[in-house]
Formats: sequence, C-alpha cells, structure tokens
Amino acid sequence: MNKTSKIELSIVILLVVIFCGSFIYMKSMEVMKDNESINTDVVALADVNRFFTIDSAISKYFSYITLKDGESLLSILDEDYISRNNITTANIYQFVGNYNSNIKTSLEEAYRVSSYKNIYKYYTKVVLNEETLYDSTLQGYNYYIVTINENELTYAIEPISEIIYNNKVKGS
Repeated sequence: MNKTSKIELSIVILLVVIFCGSFIYMKSMEVMKDNESINTDVVALADVNRFFTIDSAISKYFSYITLKDGESLLSILDEDYISRNNITTANIYQFVGNYNSNIKTSLEEAYRVSSYKNIYKYYTKVVLNEETLYDSTLQGYNYYIVTINENELTYAIEPISEIIYNNKVKGS
C-alpha cells in the first residue's frame, strides 16, 4: 500500500468515527429530551380557553351522571381510578355520586399541578347548585383531577376528596 492510500484510508476511518460519534451524541440528546422531568409546579389556571375546556368536561361528566349513562361515564373516568376501585357500570354511582337533573355545576378553581409531553393534570374545585324555577341553592363542592392529553385530544376525570385537593393546591 502506498503512502497516499494509507492517508486516504486514515481519513475515511476518521470520518466514519466522527460520523458515528455525532450520531451517538444526537441519539443521547434525544433520550435526554425524552427523559425530561415532569413539571410539578402548582400554577393557578390563567388560560381562559383551558378553563372552558375543563368546565365543559365537568359539565359533560355531570350530564352523564344525571342521565344515568354508566358506559359514557366509564369512558371519561381516569383508567387508573377505575382499576384501583374495580369500577363497573353496576357500581359506578357509588364512586361518582348520584345527582338529579336540577344540579348545575360551575368550575370555581383550577390549578395545573403537572405537565409532561402535552399531558396536563389539573386539580379542580367545582360548585354544585340545585336550580329551581326561581332559585339556586348551594349544594356543596366537589373536587376532581382533570387530565388533558393534547396528543390524543382526550380528557379523563378522577374524583378526589377536599383533603387531597387542599394538600396538593394549598400545601396544607
């Protein structure tokens, strides 16, 4: 092998090593980006569009309850919540409550508590009012985790207690 062939071979080997090194570096950066930590800062909801999205999801949830549509309720309840509690259409109202059609809801508070790859979790406080022809009577408050998955354009709802809500949102 002559001297120029050895130099050319060395240059080709060097280029292959540089290319492989660059490829490995780029792949490791992708893995690091995929392993970004979940943002768990509690932030009051300020986005009006997101507020109405959550309010609409809660309203739909309550309409399924008042219509006694257990199948539709199961489709929007959080899957982990369903499995943890062995919820079926036969026992669903033990977990979501049983309300009449006079109950009206309104979202009072919503806090984003985590976000990761376009999946957002919100802790919400919902006002329940019983509406009559002439009056509206406060029935209480319910608390939920609403998870919005922007990748799949879906949402899920999980009922929670006031204690869990306060511990997460207010840190008390």
